[in-house]
Amino acid sequence: MVDKFDAAVSAEERLFCLLLALLPSDRGMSKADIFKNVRGYRDEFGEDGATDSLNKKFERDKEELKSMGIPLKTSEPDNPADAVYFIPSDEYTFSFSAAELSLLTAASAVWSESAHSVEASEARLRLLAADGVDSAAANLAPRIDTHDAAYPKIATAITKNQVVRFPYLKPGQAKYEVRTVTPLSVVNYDGRWHLLAFDHDREAERTFLLRRIVGKVAPVSQATPAQKPDTRAAGLFIEHLNELWDSLEATIRVTPGTKASVALANRRSTTIDGETYTIHYLDEAVLADELCEYGAEAIVLSPLSLRDAVIARLERLVDDHA
Repeated sequence: MVDKFDAAVSAEERLFCLLLALLPSDRGMSKADIFKNVRGYRDEFGEDGATDSLNKKFERDKEELKSMGIPLKTSEPDNPADAVYFIPSDEYTFSFSAAELSLLTAASAVWSESAHSVEASEARLRLLAADGVDSAAANLAPRIDTHDAAYPKIATAITKNQVVRFPYLKPGQAKYEVRTVTPLSVVNYDGRWHLLAFDHDREAERTFLLRRIVGKVAPVSQATPAQKPDTRAAGLFIEHLNELWDSLEATIRVTPGTKASVALANRRSTTIDGETYTIHYLDEAVLADELCEYGAEAIVLSPLSLRDAVIARLERLVDDHA
């Protein structure tokens, strides 16, 4: 029976369902099994069978998973129809802290409620079976925005190895810049989507925050891609972001027992000495926005540029509501 909710499955959710289906399968799954059982394929398969459209969708999804650094493999039997698809467990494994497992469990609960997804429920059960999960987190249902408008076009550009152009608004600037890039990898880090791309105007690789793309992402049909995305790009990109995260520190005086104390204590790599928190970050402007939410609960001691950025935002807020 076709799930009545399958018709509303987004490309992102379909990819995640495919990943969840393949991860626990030691023997892999045939294309027929995927079409019959995985949310996002089974609706179309149940209506029309294995159409050309469905096969093309699956091929695009395979390439997109690979572009994210996921080692999706295909067996090579004598009869191609007997091929199975699998993700080798020794090449793609996860190791989560207790805090990370709690957050993932809560996130899966949110998705399960919103999408009525069997796959999300199964993922939640696997997470709850892991050591170190706070059972209370399973009942949390925070409101999480999982979409950046630019993401689908950027992901397609990586899959198709396209050059794209988009308006990009840098922190502190009133006017956007038009950037022409070859997208190489997109990863979610610190709760935000980051793009690694070759910038054609600057003739060098640059990192972009997808939330700062303020308009349409358009393919540039006449342009030649600078380089082809590598399946290792996502891993190397994350290594780069880890290095940047470790190199940037801020010292904050935090009021005990407040929302700020809980949120900042649970940031990765935070160290606490009484009311003094040393935290790490990737983007000063993004952190300044976050700290403004805490008001007097979190007072920036250093760096001065971050302190000034927070003060400027608070002063602007006061002026806007005067």
